[in-house]
Amino acid sequence: MGRKLQPSVVLAALLRPIVRFCLRQGLRIKELEEFFRRALVEEAQTTIEDAGGEVSVSKISVITGIHRVEVSRLLAGERRPRGKHDVLNRVIGLWSQGAGYRDESGAPRLLTFQGLGSEFAALVSHISKEVSHYPLLFELERIGAIEYKNELVRLNVVEYTPRGDAEHGLEILGDDVASLIETVQGNLTDRSERPDLHLRTSYDNIPPEHLEEIRTWVLERGAAFQTEVREHLSRFDRDVNPEIAAGGGRAKVSVSVFSLGRPLDQVKQLKPKRRGRKRASAGDKT
Repeated sequence: MGRKLQPSVVLAALLRPIVRFCLRQGLRIKELEEFFRRALVEEAQTTIEDAGGEVSVSKISVITGIHRVEVSRLLAGERRPRGKHDVLNRVIGLWSQGAGYRDESGAPRLLTFQGLGSEFAALVSHISKEVSHYPLLFELERIGAIEYKNELVRLNVVEYTPRGDAEHGLEILGDDVASLIETVQGNLTDRSERPDLHLRTSYDNIPPEHLEEIRTWVLERGAAFQTEVREHLSRFDRDVNPEIAAGGGRAKVSVSVFSLGRPLDQVKQLKPKRRGRKRASAGDKT
């Protein structure tokens, strides 16, 4: 086993880009304290719920070290919903990757959608028994993920990407950050022969006029790589392959691909102003 990383070292590395963002946005320490306290309370609440316990102000106060009065105030606010897009992601994943939902060419089949006995309703019920298929159809149509062909519905995407939904985009950001932290921490502390993938390529002296060409090139190859990853991982997923034996726990594999191409900011150099006492003119003397 490798050496254990000190939490202070990890936290310092994580905070620097966050602090940089906060300074650019003009956020002050009071606002940051409020955000941090709220995040602590929400995560403590989630931890208790996941363990099957009953949420209480006292428990959250003990876990976080925040005074009970402050915990009560924070709990009174509106809580951010948890994973509301998960069902849609899994429905699209099963429809696009499941062998029973593909046509002879390997593309997602057109499905019947009218009524509880329809093919789309059966697909949804395989993912969740608590959600009706009609609201999912509405959302998928709203974002352009499906289109209707007479009495059938066709899938046009391979993943759920809601348009103009900043909340969902930030949920993805949070998930990616959490996964990256765990990947880096595991690779640094576990001397396994097969570490988790963590690769980075960066060049910092490229003429800005080439950015659009580079961005297109990366997008095309990144999309092709993710398609290959989905094809491979779907072979092991129980949603896509019901014949895989249940039990034995669950494992999650996440592969995120992102790129960033932006002109480097030119930092404005501030010239220090001369400071000091002004000399009194002859007319100022008394």
